[in-house]
Amino acid sequence: MKYISIIIPTYNDERIIKNKIIHLIKRLKKIKIQYEIIIINDGSNDSTKEKIQSIQKKLNCISLVNNTSNQGKSFAIQKGIKKSKYNHVILIDSDLPYFSRFITVINLLKKKYDFVYINRRHHKSKIINKNFSLYKIFRFFIGYLISLLLKIFISLDTKSIDTQAGLKGFKKIKKIKSYRFISKKFFLDIELIYLYSKLKKKIISVPVSYIISKNSTINIFSFKKNFFILCELLKVITSIILEKKLS
Repeated sequence: MKYISIIIPTYNDERIIKNKIIHLIKRLKKIKIQYEIIIINDGSNDSTKEKIQSIQKKLNCISLVNNTSNQGKSFAIQKGIKKSKYNHVILIDSDLPYFSRFITVINLLKKKYDFVYINRRHHKSKIINKNFSLYKIFRFFIGYLISLLLKIFISLDTKSIDTQAGLKGFKKIKKIKSYRFISKKFFLDIELIYLYSKLKKKIISVPVSYIISKNSTINIFSFKKNFFILCELLKVITSIILEKKLS
């Protein structure tokens, strides 16, 4: 593997995006690989776009895709995949989560794995901040609910598979740029893992030490938003069930 496309969705990240891109490029310079960085600004209403453009002027390895309105993380990533030039792809959130495992993901792709993902459910993974809080309990409950639904309806072994961590890499399968994904907001990761599992591709997960971030899509008191998240999850699951019945 000599080339890699790195896709970063971002929304209202004016405080961090410039430093994070610089940090990413410094890490990439340490490995012998050619790369492109595709940043999808998903309708930010702050100065995220201008921050990215200021770096883009100095570095031709950065491409900016600008959505005029907020479409959702899944939609943004799909646009990035369609724009990507190279056969190997890294998906990483704009805050560079689990960055200590970034090179590990690339090295495993070099070893002919088709799909590599960070796995907080791995038996070797550890939570660093174990202090009790209502928010953490709520996050665990939501995670458990998602896992239970995936296990019941599509037989995905979520005791050992983490679908939602913000760092993963894969080798493009045939027609992935035209594949009809259902998720627009939150659950493209589930569809990708299911797709690669269905095609019997070589998949491996990476353990990680991590903290439970408070910068999450999940909000304890945003009942409307959490209901919308659940609805999209059920829509993705229903689509997979129908596909399994037809195949």
